[in-house]
Amino acid sequence: MRKSKCRQALTALVAITSLGSCLALNAELSEAKTVTGITELTVPAAKIGRITKKTSLYNGKGRKIKKSTLKKGGKLALVGKVKINKKKYYRVGYNKYVLAKYVTIIKPTPQQDTTNPSTSTPITPTTPKTPSKSRDDAVSNFSISDFRKAFLDGLNAERADRGLSPVTEDSHYDEVVQERTKLLPNNFSHFDSNNKFILEKCFEDANIKSASVAECIAMFPWGASVDHSTNELVQEKNASSALVAQGMLYEYIYNDAASNWGHRDILLNPKDKTIGLGAVIGQSDKIYSSVGVTY
Repeated sequence: MRKSKCRQALTALVAITSLGSCLALNAELSEAKTVTGITELTVPAAKIGRITKKTSLYNGKGRKIKKSTLKKGGKLALVGKVKINKKKYYRVGYNKYVLAKYVTIIKPTPQQDTTNPSTSTPITPTTPKTPSKSRDDAVSNFSISDFRKAFLDGLNAERADRGLSPVTEDSHYDEVVQERTKLLPNNFSHFDSNNKFILEKCFEDANIKSASVAECIAMFPWGASVDHSTNELVQEKNASSALVAQGMLYEYIYNDAASNWGHRDILLNPKDKTIGLGAVIGQSDKIYSSVGVTY
């Protein structure tokens, strides 16, 4: 990836290989603060672990990563277990590992959905209970146009509050990002099998040129919203596409400490000019979205 087209990155976790309209994918995580241009909100993972002792993250050679201290009691999504220099580690990101002896597996309660933990906690990774209704009365009413309008209006309001110029939605960007978003339910990642940035490749194929390409991806349950006082998911009586957009935007900007505020920094970058928005319905009435941001 060319450095001139990249922005600060945060975290991205592994997903399973899937064939899509842009590339064949085999996703892994990005290194925090490396020269890439992506970030994400939530991730699928097999297990959730709790740190039992203050420790550091390690790279694939078993060396400590600078400024990567993990506090006791913190939670991590675990993606596989490996041996490095005869020591056992859990993989928690691309070239990022934590010593297994300092991690205890959190057993899910019947209410927990451990396939969808949030990297921007303190949101509890639970799916709120929904009233009994047919799919025709629920998520099938999702409207991509309503989602885009609510997200764009909300984002530009946040930017205006900070004295930043508004970003412009581009219909061509929307089309490309929408096709890219279709890959997310089966492969929640920013990268292809060669560790290349997928959205950048899609933009290049569509002849979209810019100085910087960044991406935020998210997964959010239909009919839920975020209680701003507790940062917990709550069920709303009136589900809507705008409600999903508002929930994602809130998480990106106000509940992103675990990602070192990377989503916020991407969406509130003073240089931002143009965005494309995509959203699709996944299993269990989850809405997946990609936001492509350029300047």
